[in-house]
Amino acid sequence: MGRPSGPTRDTKRLICERALEVFAEKGYAATTMRDVATAVGMRDASLYSHYPSKQAIFDAAVEHQLDRLTQALHSRRALAHPADNASAYLADGPALTKVVLASYEPLFADAGIVRLRHVLEGARRAYPRCDELYRTVFIERPLELQRVIFSRLVEADIFSPCDVDLATRQFHGPVFLALCEDAPWPEARRLIERHLEAFLAQHRAKE
Repeated sequence: MGRPSGPTRDTKRLICERALEVFAEKGYAATTMRDVATAVGMRDASLYSHYPSKQAIFDAAVEHQLDRLTQALHSRRALAHPADNASAYLADGPALTKVVLASYEPLFADAGIVRLRHVLEGARRAYPRCDELYRTVFIERPLELQRVIFSRLVEADIFSPCDVDLATRQFHGPVFLALCEDAPWPEARRLIERHLEAFLAQHRAKE
């Protein structure tokens, strides 16, 4: 009879979380399987029974955090994928501010996502896969989601007709800069609120 799946999943999740902490502290290149085993509190051989290599642990840790990010966004009615329902953004005033803040908060305030960003930032120049992940999670996917949102806002006559591709870059640019600066969430929240107010004043359809 096989081992129950629950404890195995719990152990794998613990390995992913502790490994990401070590990757963030030491860097991907400098981290060894022994470092991860020590952080988890298990023998090297036991760690290998769960994951065959450091790369396998890294891939699983990334997948775990991306799943958490998707769940966090969906729980806030924020877009996580272009095919998601964007109706929550077809609003104005406090309702729109709330969902925009919700879409960015995990990138600044969730410890696991922040660690993931630090790991990818540190390794992206040496490892093409890390660069690809960094660009996808923190640049390309936010732009893709905002392109969907802005297109819907224009179609609904909430926004005036505009160059949607340019508008997405105009909006995400200052927020991405705050990410690069490691701004704490309270500071980033104030920036996003001010930025959104100015952005809406520029793009809101005139009555």
